[in-house]
Amino acid sequence: MPLKESYEESLTLILERITHQMPYDLVEQFTSTSHLSGADIHQVRENTPGIVSAIDGSNAIVAESGSFALAAIRAAQTTFDKGERLSRAITPLSVISVGPEEESEDFGLLMSECFGIFPGTGLKNNDAERVSAILRDTLEYWIALKQARELPAGSLLLLDGALRVTDQNHDPILQEIIRTARDRGVLLSAVTKRTRATWGGGHPLLPAVAGLAHNAGIASPWWTRIDESILDSAEYKRGRKGDLYVASVHPTRNYPLKLELPKGTGERTVEMIMSSIAACSDDGRIPGYPYPLLDAHRTVVIDQTLTEQIRQDLMKGFAVQKMNREIFDLLFGDIHDDFKRY
Repeated sequence: MPLKESYEESLTLILERITHQMPYDLVEQFTSTSHLSGADIHQVRENTPGIVSAIDGSNAIVAESGSFALAAIRAAQTTFDKGERLSRAITPLSVISVGPEEESEDFGLLMSECFGIFPGTGLKNNDAERVSAILRDTLEYWIALKQARELPAGSLLLLDGALRVTDQNHDPILQEIIRTARDRGVLLSAVTKRTRATWGGGHPLLPAVAGLAHNAGIASPWWTRIDESILDSAEYKRGRKGDLYVASVHPTRNYPLKLELPKGTGERTVEMIMSSIAACSDDGRIPGYPYPLLDAHRTVVIDQTLTEQIRQDLMKGFAVQKMNREIFDLLFGDIHDDFKRY
């Protein structure tokens, strides 16, 4: 990126880029590329409240040194029936290390404890955020498999994210979740809070689909299936266990979400899933987003306050081990923390 002469010039360039991503004829271009029309957008005719169980997890870097990092992870499920919470469960808050070993020791231990298997391939300790996210995913898949085995037929199991794994060691676990849910009649969907999915060389997917529905005069709630071949990135095609959908499930607000349902899900089952999602997406705080997933997120999130509490507990542990604060600061201190005081 060449150096700009002024702040205003850099803003102008960014606005030009956004205009390219969101052209005035976005919907027309999308219609031509996707071959979708109003006839491919299905309204949700029923609003069927029932049992909905949502899974979410959280990870946060707690402390970082030059050679290794410490992270906190946990996952939770919250289950509702007709808007009333049936149950809520959360895994213990766990602190894991990323490094200094070449591969994560915690990953093998966690996979063994959750699923009775050790990873076929090791997890490299080359990115603290990625490693902690994969260990968080392990907890999420463990809870999801338990829920798939225990929920009654006709229940909806919501996963935060996608039906696609980040680490291949999770692939058979995700397949087992999908197979168990199918065999037991449990409806399954993954919901993404936000998506990087684009088409046509960088145009965002969700505004294009929402614009198509609007131009066709189709009011929410609605859903449509998206052919993944129109997407730009191979990320959305590789290792996917689900078909891609876009849906707007609030009765008055056109707020599209990206969803993934297990590959080959029949249209009648899709309608049941969308109906169940629509029934739990009318919460006033985030209209159009399933409130069981919101509740799961609020239950599990590791925020800055909790992260600081973990750091304080670590420092207390250092004192118990006869190591002083100076050693802690040498390991995990950051001169940027000092900058903030000035």
